[in-house]
Amino acid sequence: MIIYIEKQAKDYKQTKNILEKFKSSQVIYIDNYKNIFDKSYKNIDSKKSLIVAKLNSSAITEAPVWYGHTKSAYFFKTSLNCVFDCSYCFLKWAFKNDNMVVFVNYDDIKKEIENKINELNLPFSKGVPKGGGIQKYEWITRFYSSDYSDILWMDNLSNFCTEFIPFFEKYENIKMEIRTKSANISSLVNLWFVPKNTEIAFSLNPQILIDKYEKWTSNLDSRIEAINELRKLGFKVWVRFLPLLPVQNYEEIYSEFIAYLKLKIDFCNIESSFASGLLYTKKDYNKILSKYPDLDVLHMLDLANDGFYRESKKVRNTFYKMFKDLDNNCMLCLEN
Repeated sequence: MIIYIEKQAKDYKQTKNILEKFKSSQVIYIDNYKNIFDKSYKNIDSKKSLIVAKLNSSAITEAPVWYGHTKSAYFFKTSLNCVFDCSYCFLKWAFKNDNMVVFVNYDDIKKEIENKINELNLPFSKGVPKGGGIQKYEWITRFYSSDYSDILWMDNLSNFCTEFIPFFEKYENIKMEIRTKSANISSLVNLWFVPKNTEIAFSLNPQILIDKYEKWTSNLDSRIEAINELRKLGFKVWVRFLPLLPVQNYEEIYSEFIAYLKLKIDFCNIESSFASGLLYTKKDYNKILSKYPDLDVLHMLDLANDGFYRESKKVRNTFYKMFKDLDNNCMLCLEN
């Protein structure tokens, strides 16, 4: 494997950790990670490399209102690109090649998150009812860590969990979500404590759809096993049913899937569940359609009144009824 290292990133602790793990790799020092990451390759598979860089731009992006369980939420990035190859994923057209980037200036990223938290300064305001009361409300702000790569899979490279899970423990009313399609939970199992402010969210789909659309991800049973193991250890575990795919015979496929989950997971022990179909902005939809015109699920979407390309309201309601029957507290993405 080739490892490209920005000269400004070579002295960081994480860089040294990565080089220690991949002693036999070819190392090339570069001035700017974009000189590699922003290149288009005709034969991408032969060019996959790891890029170690310093993030000089902002790490934080505000999430859409009611994207998740709370009105206030943010994405933050410590890496770019994913080893998995999900055919519907926005990363497939967001970047020019499949090289993976790890940003190693964690202290700078933590400082930016800390500044954002201090800027919010809303310990009690409109938000989630606290303790069932009607007068006092607890404002919960969430930081999503896995929208630019599968953080849990990458943890062997990045040491993300040991760096950021303890960091979020010092805050009140702040949660971090690690969303994953990986069963690689060794770094969580080996933590020296059970975090109260980090939620591990496993994205689940029927195995037949994982095989077709989620190449190289962990299989369904491995994800379920990871869920149950973390729950036994006391971790806060969420389940994400996304993206729900309106394929032929989807009602039958997802009905069998839900019946299987009822046998394998005790949803009374799951912190929360969340359901969402495919969701693209008009710009992103046109990008992925031009790059993958034969991807069948793209042709099952319509431009909705909210400006997103997504399944029809009828299909979404069918999906949501199914998952509400599985978990009555299941939240719905951008349906408020």
